[in-house]
Amino acid sequence: MSAAGGPPGGERAVELVALRWWHLAEVAELEMAVFDVDPWTPEMFWSELAQGDSRYYLAALVDGSIAGYAGLAVAADEAYIQTVGVHPAHRGRGLGARMMIELLRTARRRGARSCGLEVRTDNLGARALYARLGFVDLGLRRGYYQPSGGDAYVMRVRPIDTAGYGARLDAAWAALTAGDAVAAGTATAWKHVKGAT
Repeated sequence: MSAAGGPPGGERAVELVALRWWHLAEVAELEMAVFDVDPWTPEMFWSELAQGDSRYYLAALVDGSIAGYAGLAVAADEAYIQTVGVHPAHRGRGLGARMMIELLRTARRRGARSCGLEVRTDNLGARALYARLGFVDLGLRRGYYQPSGGDAYVMRVRPIDTAGYGARLDAAWAALTAGDAVAAGTATAWKHVKGAT
């Protein structure tokens, strides 16, 4: 970090942190920009955080402001991605991928053997990311998203508790880091996750 508080050389300071209640006002505002159709309400985020150890939410901070957030539910040996959102101005920079990798690592630490999610059928970027992380289509849920009535693909990855899958996550993270190193003028200083369990 430079003396002025920012990283040297024009890098963007990015940090993954555990999402806490004091972040929720900013997250609820960002939710409206990320999901202009069918956004979660602030009460839904409060309810998720109130679930205790069965949930894990994190935020991606860029220069101290929330640029993305993601959440995970774990019950017994099953994990479920609750939400992933990245501010439109920060898309295409690996924030969503890094948050997904961290959620999947957390699911593995908590004993999950598989992980599922739903994704809008028209969200091609998210579907491509999930496929790179090993998720496969299981089916279609018509009218899943409300009130818009949008359809969702159900996706799942298994097994995630193997050494091979751990290596896949490490390789995906390394590829993102290598991409940061060659991106001219947009280098990113990634900090370790704070408050992870």
